[in-house]
Amino acid sequence: MSAISTPSVDKIKILVVDDQPVNIQIIHQMLNADYQIFMATSGAQAISLCQSNPPDLILLDVVMPELDGVATCRLLKQQPELAHIPVIFVTGMQSQEEEVVCWEAGGADFVLKPVNAVTLKHRIKTQVKLLQQARLLQQLGAENNC
Repeated sequence: MSAISTPSVDKIKILVVDDQPVNIQIIHQMLNADYQIFMATSGAQAISLCQSNPPDLILLDVVMPELDGVATCRLLKQQPELAHIPVIFVTGMQSQEEEVVCWEAGGADFVLKPVNAVTLKHRIKTQVKLLQQARLLQQLGAENNC
């Protein structure tokens, strides 16, 4: 049986999507020591980046012009090669109805603005752990099917 490797946290690629560059900058400063950070300023740009270089996790603003975060998430989840990427919504919305829309669009979690760095890091850590476990299970399944 071969050694099982799981990606280290510093290899995890996070795509931060927000139409306000200052918000991307703030999140980048919070996370760049531990993760590879990529950025997009629109939903369309995010989808294009995901198709060319899929991230491990997406932090997605809800309110954006043209293609908002909810619509962007729905489009990502419709593409089989991208549907597995967890999406954490970053939002200023606080109503239960708005939360439900995020969950129904395929979101894995959400964080409220203004972003609390400790909360964001813990939410990301949870999604990374789930991602690593899923990869480990896939690898074990592939090895057992040999």
